[in-house]
Amino acid sequence: MTLNFKAQIDGELVEFEARKYQSPAHQSVSFDRLKVYISNIELVDVEAGEVFTEVDSYHLLSFDADTDSAFFEIRNIPQTFNVDEIRFGVGVDEEANASIDHVGDLDPTNSMAWDWNTGYKFLLLEGRYYPSGDDLGEEIKMHIGTNANYANNLIGFQESISVEENPTHTLYVNALVPFGTIDLSEGTVFMNDERGNEVARNYMDGFISTF
Repeated sequence: MTLNFKAQIDGELVEFEARKYQSPAHQSVSFDRLKVYISNIELVDVEAGEVFTEVDSYHLLSFDADTDSAFFEIRNIPQTFNVDEIRFGVGVDEEANASIDHVGDLDPTNSMAWDWNTGYKFLLLEGRYYPSGDDLGEEIKMHIGTNANYANNLIGFQESISVEENPTHTLYVNALVPFGTIDLSEGTVFMNDERGNEVARNYMDGFISTF
C-alpha cells in the first residue's frame, strides 16, 4: 500500500515561496518549507478485528518549492487485509527520540535532528509573516519537538481499502493548522517553550486528513 501526501490549504496545493495566505488569525503568511515526521503506523481492518503494525515506522514528509508531494510504501501487509482506519503519530515516540539507532527516516543529516540535544524536531515550518504595510516580512520559524508534543492520530476511511489491489491513497497535510489562532505580532519564532507547545496543541488534531 502506498501512502501519498500533499501539502494543501483550502483544497489547493501550497505554493511555496510564491503566494501569501491568511492564517486562521487573519494574518498574512507565506511558506518556504514544511517537514513533519509521522510514525508508528497501524492499519486497522475493523471487520476482521485485525491490526497491521509497520516495523521501523518512521517517515519524514518534506515539502518545498521543488517538492509538492511525499510518499512511501507500507510492505508485507497480508493480501486479504482491508484497511478501514489508519493510526499514526505526529512526531517521534519517546523511545526512538532518545535512541541513537537511526531506523526508518531517523537520519541526523536530514535537518530534523537537534544540534544541541538528543532527539528530533517533529515539525519544521519556515516561512514569512507580513504585518500590514510590510512587503519584506519577518521570518517564521517553527521547530517543534519534545516528548510531550507527540500526537496520536486516527483517520477513518469512508470505504475499506483492499490491499490486494496494491492501492495508492492520498492524504493531505493542512499547512495552516499549526498556526491556530496564534498572534504572530507577538513573535514569529517557536521552539521548545510554551509558544512551541501552543503550535503542538494546534497540530494535535486535523493536521493530516483525507481532504
